[in-house]
Amino acid sequence: MTSDPLDALRLPIVPVDPRPQFAAALLRRIQQHEGSVAPSGATIRYFVTDLDAAVQFYRQNLDFEEELRPSPAFAMLYRGDLRLLLSVPGGPSGGGAAMPDGTLPQPGGWNRFAIQVPDLAATVAALRQCGAHFRNDIVTGIGVKQILLEDPAGNPIELFEPLAAYHQRVIQVDQ
Repeated sequence: MTSDPLDALRLPIVPVDPRPQFAAALLRRIQQHEGSVAPSGATIRYFVTDLDAAVQFYRQNLDFEEELRPSPAFAMLYRGDLRLLLSVPGGPSGGGAAMPDGTLPQPGGWNRFAIQVPDLAATVAALRQCGAHFRNDIVTGIGVKQILLEDPAGNPIELFEPLAAYHQRVIQVDQ
């Protein structure tokens, strides 16, 4: 039996590790949006110093779902319609790239997004048990009780619980 002369030209078969979590998340998003338009929620970009720690923090503590992580300097997470882009400063291109004068983006500051929780005291207690850091204690305003949580890079997330005076726009749904 003679061997096939094309055997020498064939590429070797390389095993690929399956990524079941990524595949399951992608399938859920496809099924949610079949026949629909892209979500109209907000997109927030945060700069982080440790992408792995940030992704773990948002997934484990705040119920975000990892959508994709195409490089060690970028991840996209979702929580409902909120899209959170996490970037490590200093990449050659994209959101983490240096400005023309060489200035690098950095984490921290005071701008933030807010997440409504049903029981702020219980949420804060659970997060403190996990070692989360807060900038302040719970404060009561006119319409909400709130506190500022920090992610591992120092970016603030406002957690709030509505009070009786809380107002939120009601969205009309055409039927």
